[in-house]
Amino acid sequence: MSTYGIDLGTTYSCIARLDSNGNPEVIRNNEDDSNTVASVVFFENENNVVVGQAAKENIETDGERVVQFVKRYIGKVDSRTYEFDGKTYTPVEISALILTRLKNLVEAQGGTVEDVVITVPAYFGLEERSATRQAGELAGLHVLSLINEPTAAALSYCARQFQEDRTILVYDLGGGTFDVTVVKMTMTQNDSGNDVQKITVLATGGDDRLGGFDWDDRLFNHILHVCCDENGLTPEEIEAETRQDIRSKVEEAKRKLSKKQSAKVRIDVNGSRTEITIKRAEFEQMTSDIVAKTMNFVDATLEKVPNVEIDTVLLVGGSTYMPMIINAVEAKFPGKVQQHDPDQAVAKGAAIYASMLVEEVDSLSEPGTEPSGETPARAEQLTSKFTVEDQTPRSFGPGVVDTNGAKHKYVLENFIKIGEKMPAVFTKTYYPLEDNQERVLLRAFENRSTDDTLIPCVDEEGNPQATDPAHNVKLLGELVVNLPPNTSRDTPIKVTFKVDASGVHVEAVNTKTNETFETFLRTDSDVDIERSAVHQLRISSD
Repeated sequence: MSTYGIDLGTTYSCIARLDSNGNPEVIRNNEDDSNTVASVVFFENENNVVVGQAAKENIETDGERVVQFVKRYIGKVDSRTYEFDGKTYTPVEISALILTRLKNLVEAQGGTVEDVVITVPAYFGLEERSATRQAGELAGLHVLSLINEPTAAALSYCARQFQEDRTILVYDLGGGTFDVTVVKMTMTQNDSGNDVQKITVLATGGDDRLGGFDWDDRLFNHILHVCCDENGLTPEEIEAETRQDIRSKVEEAKRKLSKKQSAKVRIDVNGSRTEITIKRAEFEQMTSDIVAKTMNFVDATLEKVPNVEIDTVLLVGGSTYMPMIINAVEAKFPGKVQQHDPDQAVAKGAAIYASMLVEEVDSLSEPGTEPSGETPARAEQLTSKFTVEDQTPRSFGPGVVDTNGAKHKYVLENFIKIGEKMPAVFTKTYYPLEDNQERVLLRAFENRSTDDTLIPCVDEEGNPQATDPAHNVKLLGELVVNLPPNTSRDTPIKVTFKVDASGVHVEAVNTKTNETFETFLRTDSDVDIERSAVHQLRISSD
């Protein structure tokens, strides 16, 4: 079978497929004797790039040539780049190297990777999702779709359960991201009249820059300061090699503290051996505020569904092995907490979803039907048992001129609000700003607000505007709508936004001529702003 699910993680990644019996299985990483691949890249020289545990082992000796935690930067406005041997790498290109390593794992065992579904944090916006898809394509993968990590974990869990209704809260704490999602599992009938499990996302929250790395940082700083105190040094006097030594031993110490009450760490500082004993209680005290932060997200997410009773809580992600996490979640949901393949559930759920998507396409290859889309039709012998109904990760809408008032304002109208069922579609009619306009530049924005209107990140001439940081307004792209000569300002332009797991589809129709203009905002690219106010749309026809 050539269809796979990939969990592209901040610290570890994983690839899975369905076996001959339709059960999800993770592809073993025989080289590292693990089910995962460390999301670490070591640029040894211009001719050799190493990915995985072998790369991680070079952090201590060649840390300046090692890249970790790249998922925290992929698709971000403040994204960084990396330069080695005269070549610059983006987070997309680094991620593609990790995905290529996963692909090579399969091929080394005689498999072929054709179609994949890649998971992303539920809180990823369009730019982060687009960048993730680009990384997959750069690795030579055909990316069928993306799926939110908690949704994938719930899908994996529901695949093993009895056919009964239940509400599940997924607490997903990975190496660099945190998601909390409430999903409802119900039995329903598909279009063929067969009973299937339906997974509906009811609410989601979290932070795509919160994860196990934050616990690592606290432990790193603790060990660093103990080394300083015992050797009469300041943090600035600790050599880079010593810092790398500390960093390389933090994860091992954290794992030991998940099983034991204390862990010893030995660090060489200026030729002197320093031995540090860390107690679990001490580690829990120094990170208690981060645990509380995750539980605040849990509370905020539950507030979105006030009348929902949680039946089961799933702990997903490698960081949920920490007893402090288990205890905190158990204290809030006594008797309801389960650990379900924390390191593998996301990849397994993605594999199930990938097979579902392939089956949908394959059904179109039956006699009398025509296949559509980019995915080639194949005769996979699979039976769909699930339907998935996810939510929009952001709010989306166009920038338009509001003429309803004494002073014209350039505003963002939120067509589709964060948390709506996908696919989400909204249509509204606008009008040219003036008579005889030659074209309209329809700008599409993304944000985290649920307000009907707000200030976009550029004005009508394309100049940057100050916006509320909490709204995180981003310009996604533009659609050029050409207008015929002598177009009047009362010409209706019908604008439609459609949001699904693949991206944002924007369409504009001149209702007088039936000319249609459309774009699919999927790729993360620089937007060339046309600085002319005359090219805008206005809200009313008055």
